[in-house]
Amino acid sequence: MGLDISTLFVANIFVLAISSIAYISVFARSRTDRYWLYWVAANLVLAASLAIYLGWPELPVHIGIIPDALLVLGFCLRHAAARLFAGRPINKALFALVPLFMAAAAAVNHHSIGYALVNAVLVGLAVMVAWEFWRDRQDGLFSRFGLVGVYLLMASSFAARAGQGVWAADQVQSYIPYDVMLESHLLVALIHVIAGSLFVLSLASERSADALREAARRDPLTGLFNRRAFESLLGQYLDRGDIGLALVDVDHFKTINDRHGHAAGDLVLKAVSERLAEAVGSNGHVARIGGEEFALILPLVHADGARAAAERARRAVEACRVRHGGQDIGVTVSIGVAHARASADDFLESADRALYSAKAGGRNICMMDGDPVRLAALAS
Repeated sequence: MGLDISTLFVANIFVLAISSIAYISVFARSRTDRYWLYWVAANLVLAASLAIYLGWPELPVHIGIIPDALLVLGFCLRHAAARLFAGRPINKALFALVPLFMAAAAAVNHHSIGYALVNAVLVGLAVMVAWEFWRDRQDGLFSRFGLVGVYLLMASSFAARAGQGVWAADQVQSYIPYDVMLESHLLVALIHVIAGSLFVLSLASERSADALREAARRDPLTGLFNRRAFESLLGQYLDRGDIGLALVDVDHFKTINDRHGHAAGDLVLKAVSERLAEAVGSNGHVARIGGEEFALILPLVHADGARAAAERARRAVEACRVRHGGQDIGVTVSIGVAHARASADDFLESADRALYSAKAGGRNICMMDGDPVRLAALAS
């Protein structure tokens, strides 16, 4: 290929060091994200392995095990970093591969077999790292697919080298043969290290941006959608056929605040939000659109289905008790229901009129089109 193997080794070591500095700078701004430390540790271990390969290309089998074991350790650390990045616990048992590999390589005491063995282990580890990124693909972040690609590329290169150790054993006369395949492998490794570093940093940035966008759509106290997100969702569903809307108001909330304090009021709002979310489940959306006012968006339901969903929500809140200061605080809500309106303004106006009727009718009731929701509606 006409490429200089020593230069490729140095280039890989240099990129690993530079990316480690980048990871440390990111960690300095978010010290709770421990996965950056694992990426740094992985890079430093891998760089040490490459430095040994570069400085001592001819080593006895029992000494050549050391840089090979460092490669295995480096990819174990990358696997740990990928799992922490995804919010999953580290698989500590995986690190047992390092001493197991060293014991197996020492037992065979043969260059080509040890060469095939270390590359086979690295194939498995690279695929496992790729899988950790692939399994969260539902977030749709582009950089995630890039990471999967570069780890599978690295795995394919390790697989080719493992095959060389098995089917071309005569070419493996040292623990790391300096040949055309090594040139190709180091070039793939360089692409992997550069692209992998960029994709990891990019994925972290994409994920942070997504988290900020999601936080902007959420009410900080209850975690429900806020009014802005509610209005956006309602607009999206208006053109999708049958849709129900329920406006929910906590009964006598000012009295609860005055009697028990604002801390108790916050607990009540959280409890109501939890009950409403449980009642709606995955069949709709719940938002907090005002101080003690909530909204339920109920897609793809007929009028009776909207009534039933609202009544289930009312009952769920009525059944809950909020414990504060040694007292149980009872909570009820009034709900106004509307169905299939032409515009968001019409929907809100209709549901608001129904809510007013519910409050005027004694509270702790669901109203729709001027009529209270009867228990029989739940059978629909």
